[in-house]
Amino acid sequence: MRSGGFPCRFAGCERTFRVEDQSSMAALAASSAARTQHEIEDHGYHHQSQPEPQRMPYVPRRTEVRRS
Repeated sequence: MRSGGFPCRFAGCERTFRVEDQSSMAALAASSAARTQHEIEDHGYHHQSQPEPQRMPYVPRRTEVRRS
């Protein structure tokens, strides 16, 4: 069972990479880099990001102007 940290993204691998200092961006980046290195070296896996969905621009609803 996985708990905490960055899980390996290769199917079936249970390894996780913990962020040692929760208040440190450098520690976060190091954990992410360690996971990526593990995925490449142990599984030959290169993660490919999914494309971001296109967002529709906000268009306000047209309201009728009441004239008296």
